[in-house]
Amino acid sequence: MFNCLDENQMVFEELTNAIVVINTTGIVTHINARALELLEVKLESAIGMPMLTVYPESKLTETMVTQKIERNIRLNVHNRACVASRVPLFEDGKVIGAISIFDDITRIEQLSSRIEADRSEMSVLKTVLEIAYDGILVVDSNGYITMISNAYMKFLGIEGDQVIGKHVTEVIENTRMHIVAQTGIPEVNDFQEIHGDYMVATRIPYYVDGKLAGAIGKVIFRNVSELQNINKKFSRVERELKNLKSEISSLHRAKYSLNQIITSDDEINKLKNYVNKLAHSKSSVLIQGESGTGKELFAHAIHLSSHRREMPFIKVNCAAIPEHLLESELFGYDKGSFTGADKNGRIGKFELADQGTIFLDEIGDMPLQMQAKILRVLQEGEVERIGSNSPKQIDVRIIAATNRNLKMMVEEKEFREDLYYRLNVINLMIPPLRERKEDIILLSNHFIDQLNQENHGNLKGLSEKTQMQLFSYDWKGNIRELKNVIERAYNIMEGEEFIQPWHLPAHINNGKLTSTGEPLKELVDAAEKKIILERLISFKGNKSRTAIDLGISRMALHKKLEKYDMK
Repeated sequence: MFNCLDENQMVFEELTNAIVVINTTGIVTHINARALELLEVKLESAIGMPMLTVYPESKLTETMVTQKIERNIRLNVHNRACVASRVPLFEDGKVIGAISIFDDITRIEQLSSRIEADRSEMSVLKTVLEIAYDGILVVDSNGYITMISNAYMKFLGIEGDQVIGKHVTEVIENTRMHIVAQTGIPEVNDFQEIHGDYMVATRIPYYVDGKLAGAIGKVIFRNVSELQNINKKFSRVERELKNLKSEISSLHRAKYSLNQIITSDDEINKLKNYVNKLAHSKSSVLIQGESGTGKELFAHAIHLSSHRREMPFIKVNCAAIPEHLLESELFGYDKGSFTGADKNGRIGKFELADQGTIFLDEIGDMPLQMQAKILRVLQEGEVERIGSNSPKQIDVRIIAATNRNLKMMVEEKEFREDLYYRLNVINLMIPPLRERKEDIILLSNHFIDQLNQENHGNLKGLSEKTQMQLFSYDWKGNIRELKNVIERAYNIMEGEEFIQPWHLPAHINNGKLTSTGEPLKELVDAAEKKIILERLISFKGNKSRTAIDLGISRMALHKKLEKYDMK
């Protein structure tokens, strides 16, 4: 008999049931892979070992004593519900062993419990449908009706056997139940015309095991006038909320477009063209340049050139906010988060900027601890208020600006390297005013025009001598310093038509100029040529050192050498 079993061991292995065979002494002689799996033993620990060692709760040896077949015996094998059969083995009328066939039915029992629960829920649901005051309808994912309340059938003037199994469009006019069942997009408090009257309808998709399975609809067909009044109130609240969002957006709106960046400089015009291309991207932007070069203007222009232009533009000066307040300013806090907190909590700058842009000026002054939180916003697209355990998903574009050398700060461990590369996806380097001197007069006249409009003045501009003074100055404060100088001069003038050198601060008006009668351009060119020649002589013709000393790029120096035929 056992020889026969040996020959059919392969058959045992093909069976999905677990099988164990023992001899008259209770020793395991055969066991298949499924049994090894359920009993959690290895083959070498089972074959040739007593059955009670392999599975101490086994009663297979008793089967040889009773010589009876036992079926559907429930077992607990390592916390799994199993069902087993035990059969004695005979040869020539004598017992030579026993075989047990068993398997795991845990999943089956769970499914059975689920079915029973579903039946119970179905019974409750049917009862609800029978007594429901309003019209309730259930359709499957294809839009076929599976359930309908008695009240709804009575309102429609139909019987249940006329409805169940039919497509919803055949039974109910102007329905959208089949659309919701396909798209999974809920529709709440919608007006639907049925039998010539408008009803309030709500359609909600439902899911089974994570998959869209259909839709449940509710139609209120009684006291519609009262519900219309409720709907009007709801619409009013919705409009007020929309107006509030619009007000927030208007309070935090970008002011400067690309057209308001005044220049005749090639490098600045290239940057403006670049902004036009990158504006619609979601990528973060890092704007670098000296103080007063117009970094904020470019941040405004990027926002106004993008599809986010109607959404908030939130400005944050990282250097101006005390370190202990920076986190609450950026991320907000829930009510009762700390002593002195607003009882209603507070929304943070990032939440205010949702769907829009946040401009983090002076990012180089942000503490390292806060840099880690900014990195999370960039990586996860979510913020978490102080005192809250639930992060909020937001869609914000980050534009950062700094006058500091972030790359050097990274090397000196003063700025996070991972944040630097996250911010520096798109980089704008704004050149200083001393490298775009052709813009000095252009910008000065622009500021004068602005002042004339604000003060109803009629100042005509700059005298030629003043233009020379402004052109020869180094402008370490860049455009911001130039604007302040022009505004100061405008306010101290006493009836003159042009700003004169004596209207300028002493550090700019450092000498007297005599009138030569030469055109301004020739005077400017001559002065510039003289300065360049003196510096070249001083540095023995070294163009790199000359360019550095003049505060301009080597390429800019080459252009000027060509212009003045000084090659």
